[in-house]
Amino acid sequence: MSRRGFMSTSAALGLALGAGGTLLPGLARAQSETPVKGGKLRAGILGATSNTNDPALRTDEFGVMAAYTTFNHLVELKADKTIEPELAESWEAKPGATEWVFNLRKGVEFHNGKTLDANDVIYSINRHRGEASQSGAKSLMAAITDIKALDSHQILVTLDSPNADLPFNFSGDHLAISPADYEDWMKPVGTGGYVQTSFEPGVRATWTRNPNYWKEGRAHVDEVEFLILNDPQARLAALQSGQIDALGLVDPAAVELLRGIPGVQVVNSAGGQFWSYALNCRKGPFTDPNLRMAMKYGIDRQKILDLVLRGNGALGNDQPLAKTDPFFNPELAQRPYDPDQALHYLKKAGMESFAIKLDTSDATFANSANVGQIYAQGAKKGGIDLEVVRQPADGYWDQVWLNVDHPMTTGVWMGRPTADMIMSMVYASKAPWNEAFWGNARFDELLTSARGELDQAKRKAMYWEMQALIHEDGGHVVPVFADFIDAYGPRVRGLEASPSWYLMGARFTERVWLDG
Repeated sequence: MSRRGFMSTSAALGLALGAGGTLLPGLARAQSETPVKGGKLRAGILGATSNTNDPALRTDEFGVMAAYTTFNHLVELKADKTIEPELAESWEAKPGATEWVFNLRKGVEFHNGKTLDANDVIYSINRHRGEASQSGAKSLMAAITDIKALDSHQILVTLDSPNADLPFNFSGDHLAISPADYEDWMKPVGTGGYVQTSFEPGVRATWTRNPNYWKEGRAHVDEVEFLILNDPQARLAALQSGQIDALGLVDPAAVELLRGIPGVQVVNSAGGQFWSYALNCRKGPFTDPNLRMAMKYGIDRQKILDLVLRGNGALGNDQPLAKTDPFFNPELAQRPYDPDQALHYLKKAGMESFAIKLDTSDATFANSANVGQIYAQGAKKGGIDLEVVRQPADGYWDQVWLNVDHPMTTGVWMGRPTADMIMSMVYASKAPWNEAFWGNARFDELLTSARGELDQAKRKAMYWEMQALIHEDGGHVVPVFADFIDAYGPRVRGLEASPSWYLMGARFTERVWLDG
């Protein structure tokens, strides 16, 4: 899409001047206006025909956004990455942090009229436990040995080892609360601000406002509509034409254009989102750590940050914690782009050159194929022939990613509220989303120990060692941390930055309102 095309269409629409990065003072003032009810909020969302409303099985943006639109959780993650009560009014750990008591909110109704009680919460949590579970939160719930009701609105969670961060785990999109024994995920029932009224996987979904929503000051619009838009140009055109009001995962290359369009509001939030290249450590050439190291030295991270992110992010260093994380290890030297070192590790692996396929898809991040080509150009100088394979967005997460027959796949991680969460979900040996199929006994031991360590200095030392293990031995190439970039149409009010996920930590549907 040309800048001329962008600007001419915008002018025809008569939109007012917007801003990017942070909101302009005028817009900032507008965001402080009193919320009003009404209107239809339309968003462009990434999705696929395999989409589901089952929070346990979701794998992409649609599942996350739908979860926070339909359901509530025990706790809510705030913009400052602290938590506050949601369906749990309060919680308390017994000495040793292996037993936690959660007091549930009373008087909350599901969309089908059932009143929330302890059995609903126990059922919802147990869906993520046990060998048969396929939930993305399975590893986070693995430490639970028992969960029982103390009364109709109080539960006791018992763990096999201490966990100082347990309440944070219940803020994740997977841990949505549904009625006990509920399984009809084509017609999901939650306690959230909106009731789903239609669902066409890979096409669209609609909701109407929950007339009995218990939460004060939330769920302002009458209707919500998600349109599945995977093509980057089509997504921008839909926002530009007014077909949609909200768009996450904005291509950084389009930010300057969007900033020039009257009325378009761009919100840029630095956080824990990182792009990843997963090197299959279980099967194929990357079982050799020398080849993993060659791939880490063969990528020009600065070029990707400059040319693709346009500076909207920071360099990655092959480990998952951003500099904003309290357990970030600043003593790890930044790994440079060094083709000679890549060649050195190829020779240690007994090779003069090396050829491998890299699977990419627009389902991960905008321009992922172009980023792969930048990787390939740099790797070539290090003796690595990287063939970039662009896979269709529809089906990528279900058929390519996490497929042990693929040697190298592209991924994107939005970060998590705690170091324990991201490491437990992606890096632990038995983690369900261990996309690199990496296993390290020392890492697993440290992860368990750090989870229950209440001495912050000792805990910090453990997380530092874990980052070093991932950095040196792990199966991930992490080129950059990318800012969350969202764009909204001129009617949308109540905007705020969030370091946790796109579109206000995926909670935009219940927080924004429409002007006029």
